[in-house]
Amino acid sequence: MSRLYNNQPLLSIPVQTHQLTTAWQPEKHQKGSGVILEGVIESRSRHVIVDTSQAKFRYIVLHVRPSRAHRRKFDSEGREVEPNFSDTWKVNTGYLHSSYKVEARGQTDRLSAAELEAAVTSAELSGLTQQVHRDGCLPFWVGEEELVGMELNSGDNIRLKTRGDGPFIYNVAQLDGATSQVSNFAGGNMVGSSWTEKVMAVKRDQEERREEENQGVEEDEWDD
Repeated sequence: MSRLYNNQPLLSIPVQTHQLTTAWQPEKHQKGSGVILEGVIESRSRHVIVDTSQAKFRYIVLHVRPSRAHRRKFDSEGREVEPNFSDTWKVNTGYLHSSYKVEARGQTDRLSAAELEAAVTSAELSGLTQQVHRDGCLPFWVGEEELVGMELNSGDNIRLKTRGDGPFIYNVAQLDGATSQVSNFAGGNMVGSSWTEKVMAVKRDQEERREEENQGVEEDEWDD
């Protein structure tokens, strides 16, 4: 069933205005490969940045309680590829693959809570959201115009990618809590031909593909 979306819930959030004494340069917080994570929105806030040129930049900040995170990974040509979700995986053995053994797969790209916080936290930007900080949450910034047509509320399960190592969102998807399937998204390359739809699909789809290829079953860190 389709749903109708509007921005009214987001636009009703009080705005905090921040006057800077320098130029606004979000790109300096976007270096590195970035992260991909899932979590729950605990709260939202709106912020207007006014820099020395008096230009205004409008953002929604999602205060997210992360549940799991991995570092984004790219090949030598800059194309995004599947991260290593686990340092081990199951390899089918025996007649008709009736048993399996666990083999090393290399270093996982999964991030601990401390590693995630270090990767996406900016002291400069955290100072702007300090008054609305929620314990156990990390703030992620997205331009208001990027959420046009998308309804995000406190309590929503989401998956997001960051633009480099910092708190700026490259894309965000709203997840169905029961199936972890994408139900709504905003930003670049989240679904369709994107690798995220393929590697973040429910575990049974991954198992079916691997069984067909006789390659064993990966222990996907994204599923319980």
